[in-house]
Amino acid sequence: MKVRLIISISILCVTLSEGIAQDRAKVHSFDFRGAELRSALDSLMRWYDVPLVYLDKDIADKRVSAVCAQCTFEEALGKVIKGQELVWKTLGRQVLLHRQAIEPEVSAATFAGTLKDTLTGQAIIGANVVLLTPLEGQAAQESTKIYRWCSTNQFGFFSLRNIHPGNYVLNIRRIGYRTMYEPLTVLPGAAVVCDLSLSEQHVTYPEITIEGRRSVLTASEGISRGVYIRGTPSDDNQYFLEGARIYNPLHFGGVMSTFNGDALRDVELVAGGVPPYYGGRIGGILDVLLRNGSAERVTGSAGVGSLGSNLMLEGPVSDGTTYVISGRRGYPDVFFPLYKTNETPSDLNSSEIMAKVSRELAGNQRLSLSGYFGQDTYEKEVTGMQGDQLLNNLRWRNAAANLRWIGVASPSLFFYTSAVYTRYDFNMEHRFGEILNGNTTYASDYIIQDAAIRSHAEYFYDEYHTVLAGVDLVRHWMAGRISEFSTQIAPMSLDGLSPWELSVYLQDQWQLVPSASAELGARATSFIAKQGSFSAIDPRFALLVSLENDLRLYSSFSAINQFLHPYRHSGIFLFYPSVFLYPSTENVRPSTSLQISIGMEKTFAEDRYRLAVESYYRTTQNLHEFLFDTTATTLSNALILGEGNVYGAEITLDKRTGDFTGSVRYSYSWASNRFAELNGGEPFRPRFDRRHEFYAKTSYLLSENWAAGVSCLLSSNQFPSFAPTGLRGKQDVRVTVGPANGAAYAEPYDLNGGRLPGFQRLELSILRRFSWMGMPFEASLRLLNGYGLIDPFDWELRQNSDTRLMWAVTFDAPPMFPLYPVVSLSTRF
Repeated sequence: MKVRLIISISILCVTLSEGIAQDRAKVHSFDFRGAELRSALDSLMRWYDVPLVYLDKDIADKRVSAVCAQCTFEEALGKVIKGQELVWKTLGRQVLLHRQAIEPEVSAATFAGTLKDTLTGQAIIGANVVLLTPLEGQAAQESTKIYRWCSTNQFGFFSLRNIHPGNYVLNIRRIGYRTMYEPLTVLPGAAVVCDLSLSEQHVTYPEITIEGRRSVLTASEGISRGVYIRGTPSDDNQYFLEGARIYNPLHFGGVMSTFNGDALRDVELVAGGVPPYYGGRIGGILDVLLRNGSAERVTGSAGVGSLGSNLMLEGPVSDGTTYVISGRRGYPDVFFPLYKTNETPSDLNSSEIMAKVSRELAGNQRLSLSGYFGQDTYEKEVTGMQGDQLLNNLRWRNAAANLRWIGVASPSLFFYTSAVYTRYDFNMEHRFGEILNGNTTYASDYIIQDAAIRSHAEYFYDEYHTVLAGVDLVRHWMAGRISEFSTQIAPMSLDGLSPWELSVYLQDQWQLVPSASAELGARATSFIAKQGSFSAIDPRFALLVSLENDLRLYSSFSAINQFLHPYRHSGIFLFYPSVFLYPSTENVRPSTSLQISIGMEKTFAEDRYRLAVESYYRTTQNLHEFLFDTTATTLSNALILGEGNVYGAEITLDKRTGDFTGSVRYSYSWASNRFAELNGGEPFRPRFDRRHEFYAKTSYLLSENWAAGVSCLLSSNQFPSFAPTGLRGKQDVRVTVGPANGAAYAEPYDLNGGRLPGFQRLELSILRRFSWMGMPFEASLRLLNGYGLIDPFDWELRQNSDTRLMWAVTFDAPPMFPLYPVVSLSTRF
C-alpha cells in the first residue's frame, strides 16, 4: 500500500511538472512602464497560465518598469521582479514569490599595533604575529590553523588586514622572548592600533651576532679592513646608524667593535637581495639601531679594561621622553710597548659618543633626535737604514645627526620622515726628515658632508600585499687635496664638488601563497652635478619559499649603480682605515653591479639549530682601478675602467640557545678582474680577493656565574695567477730606485699585482659574573694572538726625488701564537 502511494504521488508530480513546463514554453512580449507590480504579476498569470502565489505585504506599493520581447515565463518573471527584493520557486504547478532575506554586509576589520619589550620598552623587531583560528574544545596553544600572519618591522610595527569578525587566538613569537597566546575577539569594521609587549626569556647567547651569522659588530676580520661581505672590501659597504649614513666607522686594528654594543637595539646585515630602500654601494649593508632609552628609571652600564673604557646611561627625562647616551674611549696602543719593545710604539686611540632622545607623541607617533661622533688617531714614527725619519700623523672623524618623526597614520599605514646630517673627514701629515734635503712635510686633507631628507611609508594593502615606498634627497659637499705622497700615484683635488642625489623607490611584498612570498621593487636615482649627470633604475627581486615550517628556500636579484666611489687602491689608503670618496663625472663613469644569490635555511630542534647554505654571483661593470703613470697629473688621469666577477658559496651552522651556543661558517669565493691595460687584457685575481675563510665562535655556560668562549678566524689567499713581478701598466713603466750602496737598478712598480696576504685570528675568553655591593659585575680575561694589538706594517724608507717612491710598506701578520692577555671589568646598574 505504501509503495502504491509513493508511485501515485510521483506520477502526479511528473504530470504537473510536464504541464507547467508546457505553459512556460509560451513566449510573450510586453512593455511595463511604471505599472503596479501587482498588475504586472496578474498579467503574467493570464498570459502564461501559471498560478503565482505571494503575500500582499511583499508587493504592496511597488511599481515596475520592464520591457521584454518574445520572452519565456522564466525570462518575463525575472525582468518583472528584478530589484524588488523578491525570489521565486516552483511548488507543483504554482510559483511562490517571497521576500528575499538580505544578510547585513559584514565589514572586515584591521588589527595593528607596536610590539615592545616589557622591561625596557624597546621595539621588538622581526617577531612573528599570527592569528590562529580556534579549534573548538581545544586550548589556545592547540589552535594550529593559521588565519593571518605578518612580521614586525624595524620599529616593531605590524598590521593584519581584512580580518573577518570573530574569535581568534593571537600568537606572537620571537627568539629570546616568551611566546604569547592570547584570545582575541575581532568586531565588525574594527580598526584597532594597540601596544603589545613580550617578556624576556632567559636564553644564553654568545656576544652580539646577527641571527647567529657573522659577528659584524666586530671589525676584527682583518687589520684596518673592517667587514668583508662576499669578496667586497669594507669601503664598498654601507653603514647606517639610526638611518644616518656613516662613511667610515672602522677602528684601526680590529680589536674594538665598530659600535658600542650596550647602546644598540638591533643590527641588520644585508649581504644579498638588497631591498630598494638601500642603494648607492655595490657591497653589503650594515644597518644599526640605537635603544630608545628606558622609560622606568635611570639605568646603565660601565666598563674599564686594558683596551678601552665605556659608559652607557639611559632613562626618562619626563613622561613620554627618554634618552640614551653612550661614550667609549679606546687605547690599544698601551700594549705596543709591551709586545714590541724593540720598536717605537705607535700612538693609537679612538673615541666615540652616541646619543638619542625620544619623545612619545599622541596618536602612536614618536619624535627622536640621535647623534654620533667618532674619532680615531694614529701616529707612527719610522727610522730608515740611512737614518732618515718619517713621522705619520693620521686622524679621521665621523659625525652624524638625525631628526626622525615616526608615526602610524592609520592601522594600515606606517611612515617615518627624517632630516639627516652626515660628515666625514680626515687629516694626514707626513713629516719626512732626510739627511741630505732636510725636513719636508706632505699633507692631505679631505671632507665630505651630506644633508639629506628621507621619507618612507609602508602600506599594508591587504593580506597579500604590503607596499613600501619612499624618496631620498641628498646634497653632497666634497673638498680636499690629496698629496701624491699619500696616494703613491698622483695628487687629487676634490674642491668644488657638490652633487645632488635624488632617489625614489617602490616595493611590493607579495604573499603569493601561504608558503611563498616575493618582493618586487625598483630604485630610480638621478645623480646631478656640474661635472656630469647620470640616471639609473635598479630593479630588485627576492623570493622566499617555505617547504616546511623549518625549511626555507630563497633567491634574489639586485642591480646597483654606484655614483660615489671609495678610494682604496694604493698608498696610505691601502693600509690604514682612512678613505676618501670621489664622485662620478663625465670622465669617471658610475659602476654598475648585478648580483644573484640562491640559498636554503633549515632549523632543527625547535629553532635551536640553524643550517644555511647560500651561493652567489656578482658582476661589476665600469670597475675602477688606477695605474702608475708618470704622465698622470691627477689621480683621475690614472683611472682605468674594467669589469669584475665574484662568485662563491657560504655554509653556516648555528646553535642559538642553551648553555652551549656558537656559529661555524666556511666561505669560498673566487674573484677576478679584467682591464684592457693590465695583464695583457687577461683576467687576474684582485688585491682584496679572499679564496677561503673559516670562522668559528662558541660560548659555553660553565655554571650560573662562569662562561668560556673561543673565537677563530682563518683567511687564506692561494697562489697568484700571474708572474711574481706583478702586473705592468699600459706603458710598462719601470722606475729607478737608489739603494743604500748607491747603485741604481730598475724594477716594475707593482700597483695592481700583489694581493694582501691571508691572516689568522684567535681569541680565548673566560667570563666571571659576581655581585658586589648589590650590583652585578662581569670580569673577563681575553687571550688574543696579537692580531690588531701589534702593528703589522713594516715601513721602508728610500731616498728618491720622486715623492711617490720615498717609502714602501710590507705586511707582516702576527702568528697564531703566542696569546696576549686583555682584561676588563664591567657592571650594570
